Amino acid sequence: MFKKFTNQLSLFNSVTLTELDAVSLLNRTDCKYTLRGEDLLKIVPCLLEHYNVLEINGVRIFSYENNYFDTPDLQFFRDHHNGYVNRIKVRSRRYVESDLCFFEIKKKEKVDRTNKHREQLPYMISDIDEVRKNIIREYSRKAIDEVTLILKNNFSRITLVNNHFTERVTIDMNLHFIDDEHDIKFKKIAIVEVKQAKSTQSSPLTTCLKYNNIREQSISKYIYGVISLMPTVKKNNFMPTLKKINKLQR
Repeated sequence: MFKKFTNQLSLFNSVTLTELDAVSLLNRTDCKYTLRGEDLLKIVPCLLEHYNVLEINGVRIFSYENNYFDTPDLQFFRDHHNGYVNRIKVRSRRYVESDLCFFEIKKKEKVDRTNKHREQLPYMISDIDEVRKNIIREYSRKAIDEVTLILKNNFSRITLVNNHFTERVTIDMNLHFIDDEHDIKFKKIAIVEVKQAKSTQSSPLTTCLKYNNIREQSISKYIYGVISLMPTVKKNNFMPTLKKINKLQR
């Protein structure tokens, strides 16, 4: 589905991981878009002109593994569904090619700003100890008793940075969600995320997407994973976005 797009990656100038680290953006604004393979081809000219691709040891497409955590009653998911501004997501992540692992908390602050806690680990964790539970409490500001593994998520990612090193773009493909009972793959859609330090900053990519009538679809992989794996979960407030995404998968 994405072969024609990924074949274009050889045309891009590259950046190293060290160069990319200058644009870490732990406190940032995010815009998400859901695209099909043919939509990705429409944005290639814009990306070639304004962005460079991350390359590590000759590799430009990287594999990610995520463990997502929540309370047994899905408090973090419900906070997102109910539109709470100061909501969080909790995960552990493994970068497969480099075997680097992290524990991360992403907190949504205000309307469009995300603050991120990141801790490097020697291995990918599947359980939350009391120390990290306390960190989660500090970010959530709620009395949380238990945090458990809810789902696993794997995908392939391309990372780009703009020519001025003020903006990151990630393109996630081959989305794969797993829990104890289900194993679901989405091969027709990609999630494009534009990450900036300031919401007022001009972005060539968001301008290009708008020109091609591709509108922002604000839904996270964790939220989409919960909805996909747990069809009976309450999702009323996500339905308009879900209908648009499901239409792209046909």
